[in-house]
Order: sequence, then structure tokens, then C-alpha cells
Amino acid sequence: MLCVTAAFAQDYHNCAQTWQIDHPPQRILALNQHAADLLLALGAGERLIGVAYIDDDLDLKKGSYRGVPLLSRQYPSAEAVYAQRPDLVVAGFASAFRLGNLSRGELAGHGVASYLLDAGCEERQDDLFAGIETDLKTLGDLLGEPQRARQLIRRQRAELTEARRHFAGSAPLEVFYLDSASNGLESQGRRGVVTQLLHAAGAHNLFEDVDLGGFTANTEQLLARDPDVILLADALWSTAEQKRRALRADPVLSRLRAVREGRFVALPFTHLFPGVHSGQAARELAQALSRF
Repeated sequence: MLCVTAAFAQDYHNCAQTWQIDHPPQRILALNQHAADLLLALGAGERLIGVAYIDDDLDLKKGSYRGVPLLSRQYPSAEAVYAQRPDLVVAGFASAFRLGNLSRGELAGHGVASYLLDAGCEERQDDLFAGIETDLKTLGDLLGEPQRARQLIRRQRAELTEARRHFAGSAPLEVFYLDSASNGLESQGRRGVVTQLLHAAGAHNLFEDVDLGGFTANTEQLLARDPDVILLADALWSTAEQKRRALRADPVLSRLRAVREGRFVALPFTHLFPGVHSGQAARELAQALSRF
């Protein structure tokens, strides 16, 4: 076993740092849905022993997600994580590793390797699709699935090419992204990942001039800009249908042309963050926008 461990021990680069894992991971936890989806697509199979923080799956059967035990509906406690005896913890958002003993340094101190998807890193690639390719390559190598990683990369590139076919020669539509309407009009500005997804679908973020990631949109500005289309995130905690109803019932926002004419597009919340579904999301978004 010592020889096998020594032979496997490998460094991997993540979030501008070099990390090490000393044996092939057999007990993996995913702390966000899009991290779990990427691992399952890479063939983690039974090595993925638990998932947490599922955002948009309405079919969580018997405490599991796609056959994997649901450890927690939100982020689990450090005790709950360590009780699973993981050897690798993968997350999609940096917030997963800001919980005291679940910091990446603390995990390493307990002999647990960790990985944060590139988009969640403070120092990340400018191109979100290039970042996804990095995630696929790195995790594919750690899982011993480099060929599957290459297949997924080819699929993403093909989906992006297909997306471009849908909008070739068309003027870009102005799209307002609505994440949630429960506490103001939560959206994304230039730094938000949705901006790049819209570009890949041949569209333009209505608030791309706002130099922020997430922000709360101003009702008056939204009315003045009057978007061509409204993109709705479909999440368990804020469904697309709830947002449609809220916009139609609002005496001010119902005056928007997109609301009056039903120019809505909805995508699953986790498909709006960089992951294995991003190429598909760009293709489906481009196809949906081509109807307007």
C-alpha cells in the first residue's frame, strides 16, 4: 500500500496554489450541486459518497440526489463532513470552504484533499469555459478518467459551436437576468458569470455596464432600459414561475415589454453557473432567444 500511495502521490494546481493528494480518491464529497454533476459526468460513480446544497432538483428521492446520499440541504457542519471520512471534498462556491474547520487548510490538516471549481476561485480564468475545461482536466486526472474528461471538453466545444449557429447574423438581444425577486431584483453585472453565458448565446447583459458580479437592479433603470427578454433562474427557493407571477402582478414591472409579451426564458439555477452543463445552457439559451 505504501508503494502504491507513493507511486500515486501527485500535485495538482487549483486557485493559484499547488495542492497534493497521496492516493486515488475513493470517498468524495460534493458540497454544491454543479460540483456533484461534474463529478458524476466524469464517472465518479460510487466514489461520490455524499452531496450537499441542491438548488434546483425537485425530485430528491429518499434523501438522495441522482442516487447519491444527500448529506445536507445546505452546507453540512464540519463534524458531519469528517464523519463521512472523505479523502476529497469538491465545491463549486468559495463559501463552502469558509466554515471554520471546513477551510481548505483545516481539511488538509486532517489529511483530506480539496478542490474548488475554477469559477469559485479568487484568481480564476477570464474565460469561464476555459475554466470549466481546467476543472474537467484536473478532476479527470485525479479520478483516473482523463479520456472521459476529454470527451466532455469536446462536447462542450461542440455545444458552443451549435449555439453560435443559432445567432449567426442576428443582432444581440438585450437580456435582463433575474436571479431572485424575493428581496429586490437580484441580478448580475459585467463580472457575473451570466454575462459570459449570454455572450456565448449571442446576447447582451442589459446591465453589463455595472462593474459588479451580483447586485440589486434599480426598478427605474430597468424600466428605462426595457429589456428584450428576461432570463429567469429556476431554483427550489425561487422558481421561475414564482418570478413570472411576481413580475406580472407588479403594477410597475408589468409595464415592461418583455413581461407584457411573455418574453421569458428559464434555465435551471445550477446551469447558470460554470460546470458540466454550461455548453448545453449556452446552446439552449441561444435556441430559445432565436425565437424572439
